[in-house]
Amino acid sequence: MPMNQGMPVPIVVAWANQTAIHKVIRTLIQLHAVSNIDTISTRKSPQPRPASMSEPLTFFHIGYSRAASTFLQKAVFPALTGIQYIPRNRFRVRESEKRRFKSDKILMSREAGLRIYDRCDAIHRIFGSRILISLRRQDALIASNYRLHVKRGFNTRFNQFLDLENDQGIWKLEEMEFMRFIRYVETTTGQKPIVLIFEDYIDDPDYYVSALCAALDCGINKQALDHEPIHKSYSDKQLRLRRQFADFLDGDDPQRQTPEKNTPPQGSIMARIKRQLQLKFSPLFMLMVRYAPDSWLSAEPLIEKARLDQIKDYYR
Repeated sequence: MPMNQGMPVPIVVAWANQTAIHKVIRTLIQLHAVSNIDTISTRKSPQPRPASMSEPLTFFHIGYSRAASTFLQKAVFPALTGIQYIPRNRFRVRESEKRRFKSDKILMSREAGLRIYDRCDAIHRIFGSRILISLRRQDALIASNYRLHVKRGFNTRFNQFLDLENDQGIWKLEEMEFMRFIRYVETTTGQKPIVLIFEDYIDDPDYYVSALCAALDCGINKQALDHEPIHKSYSDKQLRLRRQFADFLDGDDPQRQTPEKNTPPQGSIMARIKRQLQLKFSPLFMLMVRYAPDSWLSAEPLIEKARLDQIKDYYR
């Protein structure tokens, strides 16, 4: 991507002014990254790694769930030039993956969800990589994760998903204290993380991508860059009916209140079969209820706007 050589770009990049997390990250920049700059590389393809070189320079993206991680993995990272990107669907965080390194600069990516601290530890232990983090404003992040939770067939209410008053929800309040994780990454790896914020992409896609290229010291093939949404959200009506159907099937079954899609189902064999069938036929169900009459909806909203405002204020 064309850009003036020598353009100073902070180690922590891509922030906007409208949210609390952006202010926090700006503070981090002022405290820790004043003297650090990155420049855009003019190279168009990864350089072959000499046989004598023991370890390449590696970067690892460990985005929060629903913070544009899939978009980066499918639309942006494959279009980068001057760096070898290893696609997420053919990659695991393990020592044996090093044999796939073919250039002097490597980019890897795996979304971490609620296991983001453990993922950071594993990456540092195995690869010693510089960390990239993708973030999103807290109220938007938790709302998007809750919609995904409901789509998977859970009937948890939003106030139970994130409990502001008692912190007894599925997501804990500290899990969206982004500055806490940024400091943890810096302490664990000894390097300042590169931070990308989803709202910046919405405001200015070109700046977002340019800042990423500057931090990675690479270029980008604009023709290969795809700005189309990766995951299109289901409507409010579809998700409300999905939750109502879960109420009908399961009531308040505590065994089903789990946020992790890979958590093994609990309970009897029949309960496990039932759960797997629900997941398998969920896309068909969501398609059918798209055409359901509005009269089927209960008066209960999916997420109350006042609650989202409280979350925004909490993290301000």
